[in-house]
Amino acid sequence: MLHVFRYGLKFSGEYVIIIVKIFGGSIYAYIFYQKRERSSNINVIVERIKNKKGLIYLVKFAVCDDDWNMVDYISNKLREYYAEECEIKKYEDGECLLADSCQEHFDALFLDIGMYGLDGMELAGKIRENNQYVKIVFVTNKEELAYKGYIYGAFRYVRKSKLDQDLCEAAESLKKYFDSLNNYLNLKTPTGEITRDIRSIKFFEVYGHIVTIVCEDAQIQVCGTMKEFDEYLNKKGFIRIHKSYLVNFRYINSVEKNDVTLTCGKKLPLSRNRADEVRKRLGEFSRGIQIDDKINTCV
Repeated sequence: MLHVFRYGLKFSGEYVIIIVKIFGGSIYAYIFYQKRERSSNINVIVERIKNKKGLIYLVKFAVCDDDWNMVDYISNKLREYYAEECEIKKYEDGECLLADSCQEHFDALFLDIGMYGLDGMELAGKIRENNQYVKIVFVTNKEELAYKGYIYGAFRYVRKSKLDQDLCEAAESLKKYFDSLNNYLNLKTPTGEITRDIRSIKFFEVYGHIVTIVCEDAQIQVCGTMKEFDEYLNKKGFIRIHKSYLVNFRYINSVEKNDVTLTCGKKLPLSRNRADEVRKRLGEFSRGIQIDDKINTCV
């Protein structure tokens, strides 16, 4: 499976775009210095990150409205908040966005509720099937329809009658949320110290004094306790589902009576006395609340 992550980094006064590709266990990073491109081993970048902590996750937006002037206006406003820190794709109809969403992972969507054809709410429901945690901002001139958006887990509403006010609030809230996810974990292993993006960590499993960190592309073993990791990561989207398991909410597909099913299909045990708290915290994280902006280092 191919995983692609987009990052940005200020380096020697120049803004650098880094595309990280993980395929078949191999990790490659493509670094773009303005119009120049070169390939580099990810370890070189990781060393810079550890020393400078300057890596920024590039947020990928989609803006969809059948009024192209509105698409441009929203996109330009997002640029004011994110500058180079985002990628924005523009759409005039929902069908095109839906087709692209099957191939691309969007972090946030701005959808006009009243589009012709596939409207914003129908579109949100279809995209949610493949992207459970995408942040959805509905744009509407029909305020009476706004309440229906909560069925689709709306992050915010932008009323066209109060466009600037609502758009600024939505952009600020999204930036705060995505900035809070921009964290890395320093891990001391028997072979040396390594850095991991917490977004790539699926779950932690402890057996005795050995903690196994299961990532998208690798498994890492360190000495420590689950309590240490839980204290560092409990406000970073990680949920303690069992005394032996700490899980990244982004990889949780469902919570059943006795277990938690991950997006990859793997099942992990769920403690009975934690079930209600797990469901509560999963809901909070999914709505983009209860995530802080601490920088974490675990030993």
